[in-house]
Amino acid sequence: PTHPAPAPPQPAPPEGGRLAMKGVAAMAFLAGAAAFTPSAFVLPSTGGRGAPLDGAISPATQRASMGQGERGAEGRTLPAMTGAAAAMAVALLGAARRQRRGARKVESSRQAEIVQGEYDPETRTKNYVNPWEQRVEGDDEIPKDQKPVKTGFKFHPYTGPVYKKVPVVEGLSFPLDPEMYYPPLEPPEPGVKWGDGRSPDGNWYMEVDGKETQYWQGVGKRKTACAIVRLVKGSGQFVVNGRDAIDYFNSYPIWWLKACEPLAALSQKNKFDIIVKTFGGGISGQAGAIRLALARAMQEHDYNWRPLLKKAKYLTRDWRMVEPKKHGRVKARKKTPYHKR
Repeated sequence: PTHPAPAPPQPAPPEGGRLAMKGVAAMAFLAGAAAFTPSAFVLPSTGGRGAPLDGAISPATQRASMGQGERGAEGRTLPAMTGAAAAMAVALLGAARRQRRGARKVESSRQAEIVQGEYDPETRTKNYVNPWEQRVEGDDEIPKDQKPVKTGFKFHPYTGPVYKKVPVVEGLSFPLDPEMYYPPLEPPEPGVKWGDGRSPDGNWYMEVDGKETQYWQGVGKRKTACAIVRLVKGSGQFVVNGRDAIDYFNSYPIWWLKACEPLAALSQKNKFDIIVKTFGGGISGQAGAIRLALARAMQEHDYNWRPLLKKAKYLTRDWRMVEPKKHGRVKARKKTPYHKR
């Protein structure tokens, strides 16, 4: 014989529904407890065998208390209590339903604001703004076949989620949950860079002599050395790890000049102050890392400097590294001498 298919399991009630049911039970218990007051109970006036108890209630007080208890019982009957509890339960359930509907509407409105990125190749228009898509002034006016250097760059349109013309990570909804994320809970304005310690307006700021001063930052590497450079408008000071650069590089002019070469090549050395934090590697590797970081910071300050910096290969990462030592050999290539006897 065929048996009917088992019913699918019912989903668990949402958190709001469970809280509403708990609230209904609590209110019903409080309503029932409030209906039974101590005045509805009367203590007996005599003990065993008809002997009066010590401190027994007088007949007049007993009749008065009985009258109050009867009036209280009449005012708080069982149907009245049940009706009050039912009304309270209906009100709480309605409030929970309205709260769930409101949360659904807010979630649907948040999801509606997030759209997919689109790009029209004919009109070259898109529904998002990528702040890292920067161009040199006058570059759009030059035809591609007349440009001096042809690059293999190919434009790849963005097709991910977009929120208020800002590309965002897939799976997020805005504003972000303050219990899971630190502020700001909204993405920046369209065309403003974010991350790397930037302020909400997309720039870097530091406090100098009690004033908020803007700076431009770059990170570079060379061999096993790493450098972080901050470029501030000033008079040409060059500080590395809290020391003067000439003293840090042991008064060796080649390393000092190599570190500040991008700024000196554009005749901007005396218009900016260079603040460097470097670690790892040796003096030569740190000088190369500072040069790359300084060139990237200069590009952040003025993107029109990029063609000159790129042509001079200041923005190119030097990939040359020390070849690691091999097992069974003296060094990377050197072997132990062979002796026949």
